[in-house]
Amino acid sequence: MSGLVILATRSETSYLLINHLAARFDVSMVVFERPRQSKMLRHRLRKLGPRAVAAQLAFLGYDRLVIKPRSRARNAALLAGHDCRPPDSKIDVLDVDSVNSAEVAEVLREKRPGAVVVSGTGIIARRILACAPAFVNIHVGITPRYRGVHGGFWAVYEGRPDLVGTTIHLVDPGVDTGEVLAQATIAVDPFTDTYRTLPVKQYLGALDSMARAVREVLDGRARPFQRTDLESKQWYSPTPSEYLRFLREMRRLRQPEQQAAAL
Repeated sequence: MSGLVILATRSETSYLLINHLAARFDVSMVVFERPRQSKMLRHRLRKLGPRAVAAQLAFLGYDRLVIKPRSRARNAALLAGHDCRPPDSKIDVLDVDSVNSAEVAEVLREKRPGAVVVSGTGIIARRILACAPAFVNIHVGITPRYRGVHGGFWAVYEGRPDLVGTTIHLVDPGVDTGEVLAQATIAVDPFTDTYRTLPVKQYLGALDSMARAVREVLDGRARPFQRTDLESKQWYSPTPSEYLRFLREMRRLRQPEQQAAAL
């Protein structure tokens, strides 16, 4: 039992992570989970109600049309010099509809990895978690305060730029509730950072922490812990009004630097 299997969704940041780990470990297979937007939408409708979900969808439309294009150049600059190419040509790759499928269970039984690395998939079922000794997730948020999605955004929203960062944690059946292996924070630039650039910076800032944590898990040296100084909360996609508050917080963060520059 050795090496890694990686469960991920297809994205530049997942490719970045996969290539970073593949340069340091034996990655026997990467399994990509296809997007499952309809299932996520049904879950949020049940949990949050149609009004909240409609507001989230309105923001996501704005993000796609405005924020994402405006952030593209900044993200390209951040990722320059990093290998963000799909790993399909150099590692065995399997695309599946769900990480909880029988195909994934069979891969894990066949490959017998020392650890499974997770990046951006849906919640992993107990029967899949039982197929390997450890699942290690990279989460763009400081847990337990920023579980769920867009942890950096929500930290700024709450006026806690000091908690914009990434958590490497063991996976359990909850939503980002597993024991912590490492955490890494980043500096927020209120002049250039956006909803889209923060998660890229969070991934970049945690690559080495992820590699160290995986090595410790494989070597049996990991020392997982739980943070008790932060209240636990799960977050979802923002609404337009929440995005406006985020922008106000970013403007507030600019003021000390602008005042210092004027002296």
